[in-house]
Amino acid sequence: MLRKLPYGLICLLLLCSLTATGQTRAINEHSKNDRLQSSSGKRVNGSGLRTTTYDGVHHLLGLHVDGGYSKMFGNMPNILNRPGGYTVGLGFDYSYTGRGLILQTGLAVRWQDVSNRVFNDSLVVDPITDSEGTPFRLQYDLTNRVDMSRNLYLQVPVLAGTYFYGAYFLAGVKLNVQLMGNTKTKLNVTTTATYDRYIGPWEEMDNHGIRKEVEEVRNGGKLNLKFDVLATAEIGYEWSLGNYGKKGYRKQSAKDYRVRLGAFVECGLLDIMPKGDNRSYVIPEKSRYDFSTFEFNHMFSTSEATKYHVRNFFTGLRLTFFFYGKQSTEKCILCGPLGDEIKMR
Repeated sequence: MLRKLPYGLICLLLLCSLTATGQTRAINEHSKNDRLQSSSGKRVNGSGLRTTTYDGVHHLLGLHVDGGYSKMFGNMPNILNRPGGYTVGLGFDYSYTGRGLILQTGLAVRWQDVSNRVFNDSLVVDPITDSEGTPFRLQYDLTNRVDMSRNLYLQVPVLAGTYFYGAYFLAGVKLNVQLMGNTKTKLNVTTTATYDRYIGPWEEMDNHGIRKEVEEVRNGGKLNLKFDVLATAEIGYEWSLGNYGKKGYRKQSAKDYRVRLGAFVECGLLDIMPKGDNRSYVIPEKSRYDFSTFEFNHMFSTSEATKYHVRNFFTGLRLTFFFYGKQSTEKCILCGPLGDEIKMR
């Protein structure tokens, strides 16, 4: 029968058959390289599944650094919640990501340097006699007072959240324990004398101990702040570095590096007011004109403060770098029997 067919038609049929066979082999070879993955997680010929950063389940290890604004706010009637101060933090993070979920924990330290303004206070000592035996009233005015507190905390976060094309959101709690710290009190002291026999107060007589707006600074020990639990939230964006996560085929040697930049806020849920027994200030009777002998203590360390509450607050920006990532083994659901027959090492 072939003898009856034209020679040109026979050549055309042979060419079509060879072309179809070559296309079938190419598709099979491409399927092996593009869709198969071994149980060890390696890809054929250094390439593998067409993947992005958020395919499958990932386990990430990283470090973060943050900084921003902080304050202690409470309800003591004679102390203001401002101006506050700054905070910086450094920590180690473990993050699980997969199926739209982020679970994260770790260990961190946080430094806090905050200030609270204190309302002006006055003390009148009456009666007092001067060197000539004349009675008068001696008044102390304590103005422009600022109580400063510096604290180092250890923090353990327990967070959960989600992600969407690089954007992420985390929320949860942080256990917060004070490790160390110190305090400082800064204020101006003014003394005036008032005599019944004279009109108006006597001021700025340094040789008699009557002085105006003398700045005094006192350093003190740490505030013994109580254990705290912080409610925390973070929102930001994540970038993948290197080959991993780009649209295309992941190279076998590619590392799962990531960088996050986000804004965070943390607010104390518990009252951390210390159980102090100090007095706000002590003026010795025997050295009432020598300001250097006066004692000043942070308001939160006084016995009066125990009747009130105070809480912590932090907010700022956080930069996180994940230096190690491991993706759980993925299973090819399109390979069929062919994938089971190929042994990869």
